[in-house]
Amino acid sequence: MTPRTAAVLLNCSSRSNRAASHRARLAELLQGSGLAADILCAERGQHMGELARRAARGPYDLLVAGGGDGTMNTVAAAIVGTEKTMGVLPLGTVNHFAKYLGVPLTLEGAVRTLVEGRRVQIDVGEVNGRVFVNNSTLGIYPTIVRDREALRKRSGMNKWLAFGLATLGGIRRQEPIRLRLVLDEQEIHLNTPFVFIANNDFKLGDLDLARQGPLGSGELGVCVAHAESRLSMIKLLASAVAGRLQKASDFSILRTRELLVEAPHRRLHVAADGEVLKLSPPLRYRTRPSALRVIVPPSSDISAGLARREDPPDQRAALGG
Repeated sequence: MTPRTAAVLLNCSSRSNRAASHRARLAELLQGSGLAADILCAERGQHMGELARRAARGPYDLLVAGGGDGTMNTVAAAIVGTEKTMGVLPLGTVNHFAKYLGVPLTLEGAVRTLVEGRRVQIDVGEVNGRVFVNNSTLGIYPTIVRDREALRKRSGMNKWLAFGLATLGGIRRQEPIRLRLVLDEQEIHLNTPFVFIANNDFKLGDLDLARQGPLGSGELGVCVAHAESRLSMIKLLASAVAGRLQKASDFSILRTRELLVEAPHRRLHVAADGEVLKLSPPLRYRTRPSALRVIVPPSSDISAGLARREDPPDQRAALGG
C-alpha cells in the first residue's frame, strides 16, 4: 500500500501551549506509525484559517487538525465538500468533536487512529455559509464566550474560572432577544435568552441539553429556551447542570433540516463551535449531509444519520488507496 500524503495542522497560539509542547512527541509518534506527514504550525489563532486553506489547496490527501474545537471547525471548513479526509488530534480543553467521533483523547491513541481507523462521511451544519461541526448558539452563550476570552486576555485567568465569572455577568446583563423561527413550515415568535442548534448531538461542552436519541440523517436539532426573566434563566441553567433540562417546561426541543432565524437587529452574535461571529439576519441554517470525510477508530459508534458511507472494515484510513 502506498502511504498517503498528510499534513498535521497545529494551533500553537493556545495559552496552554499544549500543541507546541506536544510537537516533538507528535513527530516521534508519526515517524513510528509509518505515516509520512508534514507538521504545520500556526503561531497565531487567526492564522489557522489561512494555513488550513493553503494545506487544502496543496498535495495533501489527509489534513489532521491538532487543537480544540475551534481548530476542528477551521480545518473542517477548509475541506468540506472535497475528497480530502480530516483527522483529529484532540489538544483542546473540551474536545467535543473528538469525543463524539470516539477518537482517543491521548496523543498516542489519536495518532494510532490516523493509521488504523476507517473513513466515514458525516453531516456538517451551516449558518449563512459558515460551517460548524458541533453546534451553533444564539443569545447568552456567545456573550459568555466573548466575556470569557476578554477576561483571559486581560488577566491570564484559568479558562474555567473565566467561564464561571462570564456566565454570572452574562446572566446579570443579558436581555432576551426577540426572534422569529421558521422550520418545517412552522413559525415561532418568541423572546428567548438562548437558542441552540446541534449538528451532531445535543451537548454544549459537557452539558447534555436534551438526552435525546441521535439526530437522523440530514437533521439539525434545535433547542429553545422560553425563560424571559433572570430567575428563570438561573433555574434553567441549574437544570442543565443537574441533567434535568429536558424536563423543564420552558425548554423546547425540535428537529429540522433547515431553520430560518429573523431578528430586528442589524447584527447578531452567533457562536459556531465556540467561535463568536457577527452575522446579519436573517440567519439561514441548513445541514449538508455527508459533506465531510473524517477518520474514526474501528470501534467508533457514530450516531445514526451522521455516518453515511463507510469504508469496508479492513480498509485503512491513512494508508492505502
